[in-house]
Amino acid sequence: MKSLLKSLLLLLSLLLLAPLQAGAAAFDIAAAAGQGEWLDMATLVSADLPSDAGPAHPPPSGAPWQAQRHGVRTVGFEYKGVWARTALQNSSDSPVLGWVVVTEPYTDFVDCFVDMDGDESVVYRLGDHRPFDARPIKYPGVILPVNIFPHSSVTLACLLRNNGSTAATFQYWTPENYATLERETAFSRALCYGALGFTLLVSIVLAFINGNPLSFLMVAEILPVLAATASREGDAYQMIWPDHPEFNLPPYMWILIGISTATLVFRWIIQPTRGEDRIIKALALSSALILAFALLVPVYAPKISALVQVISVIYPIALIWICAKHWHEGAVARLLCGGMVVQMGALVINAVGVLGIYHGQFGVASMYACVIKALTLAAALFYRMKMDRQDRARAQAEHTMELERRLAYEAQLRDVVSHHPRYGMPNQAMLEESVRAQLGQAEEGFSICIVKLNRFGFLESILPPDTLTALVKIYGQELMSWFALTDPRALMTIEGPHQLAALDDSTLAFVTVGMPSDAFMSDLESFLVRRFEWQGLFVAWDPHVGVAPVTSAHLDQSVGMSDEARIALQWCSAHRRVVPFDAERMKREQLAYGLTLDLEGAIDRGELLLHYQPKVTLETRRTDSLEALVRWRHPQRGMIPPGAFISEAEATGAINRLTMWAIAEAARFLLTLPDPHVRVSVNITAFDLATPRFVDKVLETLRHVGCPPCRLILEVTESAALSDRERATQILSSLREEGVKIALDDFGTGYSSLGILQEMPLDEMKVDRSFVTDIADFGRKQAVLQAMIEVGHRLGLTVTIEGVEHGSSIDWLAEHGCDVVQGYFFSRPLDADAARSWLTQPVPSVETA
Repeated sequence: MKSLLKSLLLLLSLLLLAPLQAGAAAFDIAAAAGQGEWLDMATLVSADLPSDAGPAHPPPSGAPWQAQRHGVRTVGFEYKGVWARTALQNSSDSPVLGWVVVTEPYTDFVDCFVDMDGDESVVYRLGDHRPFDARPIKYPGVILPVNIFPHSSVTLACLLRNNGSTAATFQYWTPENYATLERETAFSRALCYGALGFTLLVSIVLAFINGNPLSFLMVAEILPVLAATASREGDAYQMIWPDHPEFNLPPYMWILIGISTATLVFRWIIQPTRGEDRIIKALALSSALILAFALLVPVYAPKISALVQVISVIYPIALIWICAKHWHEGAVARLLCGGMVVQMGALVINAVGVLGIYHGQFGVASMYACVIKALTLAAALFYRMKMDRQDRARAQAEHTMELERRLAYEAQLRDVVSHHPRYGMPNQAMLEESVRAQLGQAEEGFSICIVKLNRFGFLESILPPDTLTALVKIYGQELMSWFALTDPRALMTIEGPHQLAALDDSTLAFVTVGMPSDAFMSDLESFLVRRFEWQGLFVAWDPHVGVAPVTSAHLDQSVGMSDEARIALQWCSAHRRVVPFDAERMKREQLAYGLTLDLEGAIDRGELLLHYQPKVTLETRRTDSLEALVRWRHPQRGMIPPGAFISEAEATGAINRLTMWAIAEAARFLLTLPDPHVRVSVNITAFDLATPRFVDKVLETLRHVGCPPCRLILEVTESAALSDRERATQILSSLREEGVKIALDDFGTGYSSLGILQEMPLDEMKVDRSFVTDIADFGRKQAVLQAMIEVGHRLGLTVTIEGVEHGSSIDWLAEHGCDVVQGYFFSRPLDADAARSWLTQPVPSVETA
């Protein structure tokens, strides 16, 4: 509805503006054609006369009349009467009836005398009997009918009296001219009032539609223009100041000054543009200057006439310069400047006419100026509304574009946040969000499978990044292809076509429906060990897979959905690449970890103790050494075996203090034994060998206790010795030089190498228990064990066999040259008191044991 109203107003404006312009042009032509004949006149300044003088009297005879130029206005002076005289001649044979028009804008009394063949009489008197009251100003001021007989002449004399300067013009009109003047005056008045009323109505409607405070300012400027036109046409009253009729000014001067001043003061409310602000300032200055002209010109006209002529030229030029300066700032600025130039130019023309510098239809000029000013204000208002609408449309478009940019940015941000930057696959956040969204839709539930590419780091060091990225993507595609062939419904869709996620550069993940069966995991492991070819390059990723079910507990954001699968991933090995999560195993490890955290406190509280397992020399049947095994007497859980906390102690670094404690405790035990040749062996780990100043710590501990280093045996496993073979060799050699014996524990397990026997500074080789179990029944075991014993002897090492539990094994080992045996066949690990008692007694024989 609002848009329709705007369209109708615009169409109506366009339809009416053209006829108005055409009518104004036609009236201008008609007025020029109907203009009367300007009369020659002579002036006579009378003696000082009060403005309220008595009855008029004829002009003095024999007075020095002064002829005026043709068509020039008569200028009067303050408090002096002015006579103006002109003669009319009829040379025809018939009488002539005409009208003499006397125009007098500021005159209190006009006494007109007609001398027809020496008969002087007062034929008309116009004026205010009570001067300076409010009265309508009509144009023309006096119309005198004159009847001239054939071949006669008529002399017309007028006495103009006023409390201030005055001016008058004389024109002679024929009946035809006068009739035309009446028609044109009626047309002019109808046209001007219609144009001004229409413009005011349209401007008010536009101002309400636009709603901008500057729009109402433009409407307010039209009101004084309308008031000025009504005053000039005699349809409104002017305010006349007491004693000074020259202050009888058009009221719109005061209104314009007030509006302009208010605009300057409250510009923060109106919010004009820079050009509009400057134009408003120029309008305020223009109104003030015109007000000064109106005040000064009637009073000081003889003195400043030259100045007024100069200003009449400079002032329009200045306004045009202001208009040109702000022309580029838009249609509103151009229209405001143009309307101001037209209106102010017309007022300057009026000022020039009052001074008598130029004669013409000045009322018509002012009237046209008012109409044009109102139309330009309405046009400026319309353009301002149009500009505001365009600004709103532009702002709406910018808002829409900004919203689209923000939505695109948010989509891009969501893509960055939810996808892996290198592979473009969904990341962990997207994976978990998708599982949470679909968890209630699958009756079997879901399981997360995390694939760790263990050789990624190695391949990253030798391949370009783009090549490695392509290889990972191809591997993921082949993995998805294998699922499509094996069980297309086994995988959950994460996002769009993606069924595979990337948790980091070397870790992928997928989600299966339900928990994978053992057969499925076996087939998956067979697929994982394959090598993949890409552009002639064979790639083996050595992957491990951790599998964990997703439960309702994972709907809580605080519970890591992939944590359990990552834990299962840590349980993978070269022999078992796909490992499901085991809650019981997790509890055991958590318990072991909890024990490890309390291990150092247990040492301080004295909860740890050593048990000793005898090592029997087969040749002498004596116990020459014992192995120290740590035990934990927990106040709540009772006796805890070392397997429950040793591995976690190694992982957390607490093993080093435990080793130092075991060495010190074993040394104290040795000092309580009567036989100074008995030794005790203590196990050390790879973490111990990597500890700074390990050799110094061991020797300081022995010196502090007072135990000779030769009574201590340190047992090191193959894995510990191979972790850093060079450092291990250096440390063990330093200890051996101080008298500490070195034994290689669990030989034959893992990746055993004969080279380690050659390189490491060893005194003893302990063969793992797996080689002696049921040895009498397996010829292959016997051959391998016999070879180990021979190798040890050839290297000058004492060969000890662990885990001996049967007498038949003792006989076979003694027969094939084994030096020392250790196991349950002779004794379980004993506490310190039982171990000391054991050493005082003979070792039982095979038959009695």
